[in-house]
Amino acid sequence: MEKIIMVVDDQKDERKLVRLLLRKYAVTVVEASNPVEAMKLARQQKPHLILMDHVMPQMTGYEAVSALKQDPELCRIPIIMLSARKFDPEWGDFIRQSVEDFLPKPAQADKLLARIQALLGALTVRLGNVPA
Repeated sequence: MEKIIMVVDDQKDERKLVRLLLRKYAVTVVEASNPVEAMKLARQQKPHLILMDHVMPQMTGYEAVSALKQDPELCRIPIIMLSARKFDPEWGDFIRQSVEDFLPKPAQADKLLARIQALLGALTVRLGNVPA
C-alpha cells in the first residue's frame, strides 16, 4: 500500500517541488492550497504525513495544526512544519502540539526526504514509469 503524503501550501510552486521530489517513490501526494481545504482532504484521504506551510491566508499553519490535533480522526497524523521565517516565537507551541519537525523554506531536498523517511520508514522506489 502506498503512503499518502499531504502537502499544504498556498504556493503552487512549493507543492510542485515536493511532488517532484517524491515522484520516484511509491507514495501518493495529495495537495491542498489552504488549511481549510487540507482539513477536508485529510478526512477523506487519511494521509500518513502532512507537510504544512506556516504562512498562509485564511489560517496560519499554527492554527491549522491546532485544528488537526483537536480532531479525533486526524490528531495522530505526523506533521512537518515548513516556514520561510528564520525564527518564530510560536515554535514552542508547535512542539507542545506534537509537530514532529520543522524545516526552513525552501527546504533542502535531501533534508526533507530524510525527515519524511524518519517518520514513515524507508520509501519504496517506484518501478516503471515515473509520473510527472
